[in-house]
Amino acid sequence: MAIPEQSMEQGLASGGIPFAVGLSSIVRIPIPGTQGLAIELTPRGWVPRSGSTSVLFFQDLSGKRHLRLDFGYNVASKTIDFHWNQSRTHATFGIADHAPAGSSGKAAYQVAKYFRVGGRVFALGGAAIDIASVVQASQPLRRATVVAAAWAAAWLGCKATGAGGAAAGSLLSPLGAAAGGFAGCIVGGAAGYYGASALAGRVYAWADGTHFSPLARAPKP
Repeated sequence: MAIPEQSMEQGLASGGIPFAVGLSSIVRIPIPGTQGLAIELTPRGWVPRSGSTSVLFFQDLSGKRHLRLDFGYNVASKTIDFHWNQSRTHATFGIADHAPAGSSGKAAYQVAKYFRVGGRVFALGGAAIDIASVVQASQPLRRATVVAAAWAAAWLGCKATGAGGAAAGSLLSPLGAAAGGFAGCIVGGAAGYYGASALAGRVYAWADGTHFSPLARAPKP
């Protein structure tokens, strides 16, 4: 008697939600129409030995073209404050180098600062839950296939939907692009994870239960 597909997964915990939430702190979220800029929480390119004082980056792959949200000494205002630093992105965002970020920039800085660490904890926690579910599964190979497909689809969904959210949010401001990008990434990551999980489970069950009979050999002429 065949075991129903849902019963195979019954009792197995899924790391889908924490993985999708945390993934947005790791994935490079593209911003359409900006010639290669993407949203990230870690810097690219040269970083001082003491570390970067910025936490939110809109940057290209080299890090040379960027807009970043910074907290530190501002050479323009001669004070320590929250401000923007930019290189070759003024035409894209309309923000001058060392421009004050205001109260919204302060709030975004604090959120990004903690999410950069917390998001990675969520992602690792979700991955750990999924790995544990593979060990506990009655069919480990099947579960591993489902988890691998879910992770890959979550990554792709995060980038694709995140890019859409970033594009919509960029009409308001860079902070709008960041909010839209991260929100879209979480939604797309979760949708990709659970959609791929269901599909991979069905495909594996079909392949496992399908038997192909070899063709009969034709007599030689």
